[in-house]
Amino acid sequence: MSKILLSGLDKSESQFFENRIVCEWLSSAQVAAFLGISENALRIMVYRRQVKFSKLGRRLRFHIDDVNALFSRKG
Repeated sequence: MSKILLSGLDKSESQFFENRIVCEWLSSAQVAAFLGISENALRIMVYRRQVKFSKLGRRLRFHIDDVNALFSRKG
């Protein structure tokens, strides 16, 4: 978080917010909902290599930074 947002909090509260866990890998359903497209459209984008992905077994996973980049490029 930025220092501006944390300036109103005391030290113990600011540490609480800095230690939160953020999920870095998203599922197909989460990415499709985030981008506002169907899961099938996302699978087509994966097939065409328009989006970066990783496979965990048979499941597709998307890194949150890649999804944010794709969202800003889409918008």
